[in-house]
Amino acid sequence: MIRQRGLFPSALIMLALAVFTSLIAFLSWNLHAEEAHSQRAISVDPHSEQPANLVGAACVIRHGKQMVMVSEVISQKLSIPGGYIDNLDTASEAARREALEETGLNVEVVKLLQYRGRAAIFACVTTQPILVAKQEAKEPRQQIAAWHAADFSREIKAVYLVSPLSVQDTEYRFPEDTPYLYQWMLETPESEVEFYTDISARASALHQTELIVIKAFKDWANHLPDAAKSVLDSMMWLLNLSGEYWFVFLLVAVIAALFGPTAMLQLLAATVLTILVSTSLKQIFYVPRPFYLVPALQNGAAYGFSFPSGHTLLATVLWGMFWMKLCAGKSWLSTWGGLLLVTGLIIGQALARIWFGVHFISDTLASILIGIVLLALFSRLITPSAIRGKAIWLGITVLTGLAAGLTLLPAHTYLFAISLGVFLSLDALPKRSLNLSVLRHILVALILLAGSGAIAYFAAVITSFSTVSLITLGMRATGAFLLAVWLVAGSSLMLKLLADPETTP
Repeated sequence: MIRQRGLFPSALIMLALAVFTSLIAFLSWNLHAEEAHSQRAISVDPHSEQPANLVGAACVIRHGKQMVMVSEVISQKLSIPGGYIDNLDTASEAARREALEETGLNVEVVKLLQYRGRAAIFACVTTQPILVAKQEAKEPRQQIAAWHAADFSREIKAVYLVSPLSVQDTEYRFPEDTPYLYQWMLETPESEVEFYTDISARASALHQTELIVIKAFKDWANHLPDAAKSVLDSMMWLLNLSGEYWFVFLLVAVIAALFGPTAMLQLLAATVLTILVSTSLKQIFYVPRPFYLVPALQNGAAYGFSFPSGHTLLATVLWGMFWMKLCAGKSWLSTWGGLLLVTGLIIGQALARIWFGVHFISDTLASILIGIVLLALFSRLITPSAIRGKAIWLGITVLTGLAAGLTLLPAHTYLFAISLGVFLSLDALPKRSLNLSVLRHILVALILLAGSGAIAYFAAVITSFSTVSLITLGMRATGAFLLAVWLVAGSSLMLKLLADPETTP
């Protein structure tokens, strides 16, 4: 009877989550159906009367047989520059403003192309040449220098010149509009383009010096034999893993299964706070990445700003925590040997970010120093006794919530959702240590990973049904919330179920 009472809160949480998730899915399907019906009901005649419920405006900007498109942070899809019409703006003024905020391009609105859904589509021409990164091979997408745009990193991942014929329905935010893109492009006057291979002169004196070193490093690597270059690429990929969010999430799930909820909560709290620090600093300094200035340096995917290196900062904190937990204070060999290994892994992570062309040397060095400071703070704040209490998680939840409201960064919204999920799941934690066999620990890890994958997949599916940014953001935040609850409440429930009977509270 005691065992059942201990499991009841966890079971109730899991049941509530199932009902909540089903409701979200039902509403998403209905929303998608209503949007599709709305699109079919609107006339596509460009000379039709303005819809009474007009809420948005967008700009078509053309060069040759390509048009300017933005890759969005929230939807993770392509769209033409556009947004909502403010009360004080006309539709054409809104289109011009949104083009500037999302792409950094000043445009003149030439003519109305079409009313599409509840948006007005305008033909626009830039008042200055579009600065485009020159690429060696002809590709359907060419990146535009847009890091100075107001919405860059917060709403926009990248700005491209894109052939509309290469855009698939699944990768465009408004799939019903893809048949019209080519015609809109043809009806739009052409804007001028200026291609560049190196604009490092726009960087600071420090970064210009660093770019010389990075170019020399890349030139040395490019002259290596193919076999050696392949080994180097593989090494850099492996060293870079410790800063990847998906890898850290997998690590959190494995830690929860093998070492218990306390260790998992310490790692999760450190991860949330470290990401919060790195993403906030990026929005303060606005440093462009090296490959924005010299496109040939790019050897890996990244978006947003360069300082600090979030990967290096996260790797410093994670490897530092492992060293303090498993090596520090043990034998001389364990302490110093572990420190040497951890130092090598952190430096390797920093080197990988430079190799990929996504960070300057100073970005990574500063990130290591910031990581050491965070480690010192975490060693005092995120203790095994404190991390299981609600006070610290309430503080983290409030902190991430304030950051989300002030910065409007989607990443901060997701961090808030994760923190809230953990805070609401703390009552499900086991009250004392539980003994499990090795096989049962492995079973818990596999179930946690499978459940996490299912939640992530389901969240991705339901978000694909909406074209409204706020709804998409809410859906993704809900997925992050469910993942956090699953990690805490789900792991606690499984550990209680599979523990030896004599150790169960």
